[in-house]
Amino acid sequence: MALAVAVAVALLVAQHLKDKAPLIDGTGVVWHPAQGLIDPRTQAVSFSFYARYSDKLDVSVIAKRTGRTVAALARELPARPFERLYFRWPGASSAPPGAYEVRVHFARLDRTTIVPSINFDLR
Repeated sequence: MALAVAVAVALLVAQHLKDKAPLIDGTGVVWHPAQGLIDPRTQAVSFSFYARYSDKLDVSVIAKRTGRTVAALARELPARPFERLYFRWPGASSAPPGAYEVRVHFARLDRTTIVPSINFDLR
């Protein structure tokens, strides 16, 4: 009986976390002439976003197809609510062709999300 109650509570908590407001707001691209994220002068990818909550963030570039991390841009980066954070990934010129996106893990909240609107293709 206690196990059934525990499972039901866990499911309700999980659903509540899914229904919460997004963790990331106000995505923006730092470099965007010609609608590109990749700076043709340096072959680096630059972007920015801000988090909705104060937390320590791990920020990574991941391959969309496999979900594998190709670059860790920050580990336990302190972030305040709505403080814009800027990132630059200089490894774009050496990464294999493919589609990439940015993943952020919130340590205290123990939640991970993909940054909306920041995804790019390397050819």
